[in-house]
Amino acid sequence: MFEIGKIYNRRSEIHNKYGGQERGGISTPAKFPYIFIFTGNSGEQYGYTDGYNKEGVFNYTGEGQKGDMKMAKGNLAIRDHQKNGKKIYLFEKVGSGYNFVGLCNYIDDRIEKLKDGNGELRDAIVFRLDVNNIEKRRSSINLVEAPKAVYITKPSKSKSLQQLREMALSSTPTSASTQEKIQSIQNRSTAIKLYARKRANGICEGCNETASFETKSGPYLEVHHLTRLADGGADLPQNVIGLCPTCHRKAHYSLKHLEFNNRLINKVAAIESKLIE
Repeated sequence: MFEIGKIYNRRSEIHNKYGGQERGGISTPAKFPYIFIFTGNSGEQYGYTDGYNKEGVFNYTGEGQKGDMKMAKGNLAIRDHQKNGKKIYLFEKVGSGYNFVGLCNYIDDRIEKLKDGNGELRDAIVFRLDVNNIEKRRSSINLVEAPKAVYITKPSKSKSLQQLREMALSSTPTSASTQEKIQSIQNRSTAIKLYARKRANGICEGCNETASFETKSGPYLEVHHLTRLADGGADLPQNVIGLCPTCHRKAHYSLKHLEFNNRLINKVAAIESKLIE
């Protein structure tokens, strides 16, 4: 239906096809079992602070620009999406379009004190979501629901590249407990970082130079997300790269960082295509 990393026009390619509210962060089409949620920097003026936390969980602020948020309408649709058989599609504002990030599963929600559109503190609903970054259709790798023995097993550098790939791409069943879902997300986040470093094998994937020093855990390389979502980024093999500190900072801060980052994207795509052949 949608492809990870592809930019869509919200009106013509989303709402004209499936319906739903064309404004606001949560859209609930009447004729399709879908929920579209949108995130971006513009929401900050209304107290919305979306993004990945250190556990790898995506925090998504509910709807309601002024006053306390209520568990109704779009907020209720997110909370009850599994019971109602509806899928949540997450989009991130990029320029004039929206980048499709992936499918989400509700974990839980909490009330946080955040400022509203008037700058007043209010009770805001913050959802914790498990974002499933499904591979693009042309890839031969599919995201699958993992057995419990896989999604609660802590990744380690002793695992093979293929084992780490499988852990990173596993999907926690919606029937798992909240604690198991959180553990699974943490494990996927750890697995993808270990995967990037193991794939690099001590060589910076940016400049092809050997890591400048060794640590207790091996050659020192930093993991860089090639496409960013709320300063996190999708945890997928084709979206992470092992870089030396210089290349990592170059990818973020150099005058031509966008050009450099695009070269890295193409390089990783070529590496990954060979690994999955």
